[in-house]
Amino acid sequence: MVTLVAALAGAPAVTGSPAMARTGATGTSCAAPASPDFGFDLTGGGWRFRTGDDPSWSDPALSDSSWDGWSVPDNWGQTDLASYDGFAWYRKTFTLPERPEGVTDASVVASLGRVDDADQTFLNGEEIGSTGAFPPAFDSAWEVPRTYYPPDGLLHWGGTNVIAVRVYDGTGGGGFYQGPVGLYSKSRLRELAGLTTTPANAAQIKHACAVLDAQHRAVEGGRLSRYAATLDDGFFHQGDTRRQRLDEVRAMLRGAGPVTLRDQQAEVVVDGQGRLVVDTIRSWVAADGTVLTPPTREFLYIDPRRPKELGDHARFFRNSYRSAAMGRQVGFSVYLPPSYTQTTARRFPTVFMLHGFNGSNIEWEARDMGKVLDRLFAEKGMRESVVVFPDGASGWWTDSSEGKYRTMVAQELTPLVDRTYRTVPDRDHRGLSGVSMGGHGAFTLGLTRPDLFSSIASHMGALSFPPLIGTPEERAASAGQQPIRLVNSMTSAQLKEHTYYFDGGDQDEYRFGQAARDMAQALSAKGISYDTQNGDGHHDDAYWMPKLNRSFALHSAQFDAHPYRQPAEPRKQHTDGYTWP
Repeated sequence: MVTLVAALAGAPAVTGSPAMARTGATGTSCAAPASPDFGFDLTGGGWRFRTGDDPSWSDPALSDSSWDGWSVPDNWGQTDLASYDGFAWYRKTFTLPERPEGVTDASVVASLGRVDDADQTFLNGEEIGSTGAFPPAFDSAWEVPRTYYPPDGLLHWGGTNVIAVRVYDGTGGGGFYQGPVGLYSKSRLRELAGLTTTPANAAQIKHACAVLDAQHRAVEGGRLSRYAATLDDGFFHQGDTRRQRLDEVRAMLRGAGPVTLRDQQAEVVVDGQGRLVVDTIRSWVAADGTVLTPPTREFLYIDPRRPKELGDHARFFRNSYRSAAMGRQVGFSVYLPPSYTQTTARRFPTVFMLHGFNGSNIEWEARDMGKVLDRLFAEKGMRESVVVFPDGASGWWTDSSEGKYRTMVAQELTPLVDRTYRTVPDRDHRGLSGVSMGGHGAFTLGLTRPDLFSSIASHMGALSFPPLIGTPEERAASAGQQPIRLVNSMTSAQLKEHTYYFDGGDQDEYRFGQAARDMAQALSAKGISYDTQNGDGHHDDAYWMPKLNRSFALHSAQFDAHPYRQPAEPRKQHTDGYTWP
């Protein structure tokens, strides 16, 4: 079963926040008016900073006057800390105003933007959340937005408060590198996210509550048909059509015992077209307490004219599935091109985009990849494609004792994407792109699975490295998976089954610019054509992102070389009368 992970790119699941269990929220779906517009900005100066680690530094009574004065957001990569990997603490003492009317502690969200790599955050001496993991089980979560929920009674309104953030940087930049950082109501967070809304009136709140209550009663009573009655015929939410959503709910209801659908901290607002938007923390829980989908902030769109949920019609979103190869739930993100939501039969080619070391599928949100791809397809005349972003952690997109990442992509995710989305399910319409470690994976995965992938693109890829993962024995066994060695071992006929693009900067800190030149030499020796680009540039986004047009041009040319006869669109298309992005 494919399960929803986030209803808004950048809106994370909140299961890791210990405060969520103490909010006092229940499974009720009844929504409230929009929270007051409240924001207390914590960006800028007034922070204190110190490298090292001591649990006592979370104590609000600690004197930090000897610490360095600091400002956030910061980026260690652009300071004297560029070469520092290790622990550090941030602290800030601040005075909140008197409690604004209508604001409760539970309605305040602590937003810490994004932190490189892991954090543990304390407010007035109490932990309110953590993301990533510290050594010895280090887990980078540099790409994940930090959103924590202080429990009632923790904030000192009209008094002094202390926030203390323990961070660990394991590689790369470090520190706070992106906001917003502060205490905000959900109303202010919607504004910061660019969602312009107005408060709902009593009748509109009652209407939205009726739809959510009907969904709750249907789920808890095991009545799929009644749940179906709450979904618009054109429902489309986080990539799910109405049929797909009902299939997911049906699978949950077939489990042992009843299922509870929960909406917490739900607020109703109205968007610019008059749609009702329920800003909620939604989760699905089995009778034995098993969390089927974790508490996740979602935006539910309700038709104000009829008791129907429309879906958000999002085209860039997160998803997940239970992976047999990995033995756990794994995430992936999906981008759907503009024409996808404007048609119901048309099929699209697919590009799998593989991230680099210490990354995940969430990192593309920090790059605003949805808008980047929209511009790319709109302005460059390339073939619109479904783009899939798997989560490969730091597994080098290979199989080892630390995870079967290659099997996950090739044998599970690829057929899952073809089943779930309207793709052209053949190798001639399926490409691979990768960045850094992902460039390595694009070559090794593509060359070893020519039955699945036809075009291979690498941005500043680790083409000269073997997979740096697994036991010593596994590393020795996989030494031949170095992309350049792999190319040298293959025949010209085998290599001609793919098309190739790769690049690398002359100042790349890992010498991947030289690796790109070596790859060009290896392919040329076999008589294989390719597109490549070198020149000035370091190992960073500033080098590779402007070259996306080159890699997607490669994929587009490959897709265009194999015309696909599209099925006819139905004469009568459902429309709800609203404009969706």
